[in-house]
Amino acid sequence: MIVNPFTYGNPISDPSRFFGRKLEVEQVFSRLRNVEFESSSLVGERRVGKTSLLNYLMHPNVRQSQGLNPDKYIFVYMDLEMLDKDTTPSRLWQRLLRQMERSCSNHEVKQILVEVRQEQIIDNFALADLFDSVDEKDQYVVFLLDEFENVTENQPFSMDCGV
Repeated sequence: MIVNPFTYGNPISDPSRFFGRKLEVEQVFSRLRNVEFESSSLVGERRVGKTSLLNYLMHPNVRQSQGLNPDKYIFVYMDLEMLDKDTTPSRLWQRLLRQMERSCSNHEVKQILVEVRQEQIIDNFALADLFDSVDEKDQYVVFLLDEFENVTENQPFSMDCGV
């Protein structure tokens, strides 16, 4: 008996149940392996499988099968649906940096993450210094940000907020 791999309601989290989207998966991983380390944006109507695709990309076995060394790549998934009108850019960065720290295997980078995360205000200078340090340690950060429109539509994250 063949079981239908598609479900309605919840995103797929088990990579063995993820079917299709080979072109999209290869495009994202190709950009991550590129010397320029390009970014990608998944755009589509609700319930077309964007979260399932992010879950698939996040899975350690999938990343390793695509040639991304887990000691060099720091993958961070965050569902931004939890953002509310009281979430500040610094608070969001504290959360993202905590997730980076959990996913990072490089002790020196972890220490830098802890130091920056503990700052009350995380500004653009601190972030630039942080990511320069991450680059110097030959580490690559990949943010998988679900429901990103919650940032762009959130007043504390307006273009004139400075962070």
